[in-house]
Amino acid sequence: MLRLIIRQSNWGIMGAIFGFAIGFFIKIYLIGIVTLEEWGKYAAAQTFSSISETILSIGIPYIIIRFFPSFIENNKDKASRIANLFIRYALIIGSLFLGVIYFSADYINDILYGEIDGFSWILFFMCIHIPISLLFGIVISLYRSVLKIKEIVLYGTVVAVSLRAILTFIVFQYTSNIIHFILIEVLTQVLILFILLYLFNKNEFTLFIKSDCRELTDDKEIINYGKKMFLTSIIAFISGNVLSFIISIKLPSADIGAYNILLTLTGLTTFLLINLNKVFAPAISKLYAGNNLIELNELYKKTTFFINIFTIPLIVILTIFSDEILSLYTSEMLNYKKYLFFMLAGGLLSLAAGSSGTLMIMAGLEKQNLYIQFIRSILLIILSLIFIPIFGLYSAVILYVSFMFFVNLSQLIFIYKNIKISPFSNELIFLLIITFLVMYVAISQDYEFNLYHYIFLPFCVYAGYFLLMFIPLKRIIKDLL
Repeated sequence: MLRLIIRQSNWGIMGAIFGFAIGFFIKIYLIGIVTLEEWGKYAAAQTFSSISETILSIGIPYIIIRFFPSFIENNKDKASRIANLFIRYALIIGSLFLGVIYFSADYINDILYGEIDGFSWILFFMCIHIPISLLFGIVISLYRSVLKIKEIVLYGTVVAVSLRAILTFIVFQYTSNIIHFILIEVLTQVLILFILLYLFNKNEFTLFIKSDCRELTDDKEIINYGKKMFLTSIIAFISGNVLSFIISIKLPSADIGAYNILLTLTGLTTFLLINLNKVFAPAISKLYAGNNLIELNELYKKTTFFINIFTIPLIVILTIFSDEILSLYTSEMLNYKKYLFFMLAGGLLSLAAGSSGTLMIMAGLEKQNLYIQFIRSILLIILSLIFIPIFGLYSAVILYVSFMFFVNLSQLIFIYKNIKISPFSNELIFLLIITFLVMYVAISQDYEFNLYHYIFLPFCVYAGYFLLMFIPLKRIIKDLL
């Protein structure tokens, strides 16, 4: 089972690594041209656009992944008709929303953001993404429903990221207006969307046929599931993004941009875990349905250790070279170094919990997980509105790490109470103890690095961890083989 999970995760992980690496350097290049403050405006508009897109999607991607595999097997014509309805919905609702934003962008800027200079146009151009992203989410879900992960990674990540990087490098030789980057993103997304639509329509089933909305509205099972998942996605999105939204309306643009960069770097702690979850989810469901809790417990422990042993050395490397990495964006980012350390420490605690959220959803504890996310959302909204205007970004980082710890601890308690399994093995505990000691040394160091250090030290960190954990790592590799 572990071998199957790792093998199926490969495409997603390779795509994530490629996307992050190119995006990392593009962000450095852009911020050096447009300034941290303008990047903060971009990040604020992106947060608003993401919230709007999540609300307007009304749970459609979840419906596709849940019902379309059986439709494709038993009634492909029905899959075509309902997919066509979803596409029409995305285009109509997304376009109407864009029209509303065109006439109300100034009011939104004034009421929510305190009339940030030049922000209204940035907000409008960012919202051009919404109809495109709604349609893109539907198409990606269709590919996932027919298990075409390779195409998603190839076109949706490799081609899209490469094209965006090339256009950004060329266009920003002649401009420093962040709106041009938004337009590059829109152009790239439209092109990739046409490619994916064409290939799916050609190779799987047609998406452009006559359809009647009553076929969908009369299907109570789909409608009820959609309502449930819409509520779940809204609460989960608010739980994960409300802090970014409140930061975007309460803090200066430079702090918003800095927080966005910190989130990008902290995201390295979870990108392997996110890709593992996509494949781990059906394995959890299968083992839990068969009441095979012993194997599920072993799998939970092994996957958690596997993710930690490959991710923790990367966190240590980020800590060692924190000055150099932050300076790549702008020298202003050095003022935020202590926040980076704190957020990376929070990421370590989250890694220790492994796929706790996915396990709850797939093992019949989705209601309890929803309660956790709901409580987190309410408390975050209240505490953010109280403390962020007073203490600024410092309080935002404290809240980010505290509630990350709260969610993971709550999930682990529910999992152990109801299923009697946990991600903690002796090897994982030893690994975490060693890591916090290493992190302390890495944070305390103050050394001027030469060129060879950037190759030698990362190699030493990974080699040291692999040698230290050689026996458990050898055992997992043996299982894979």
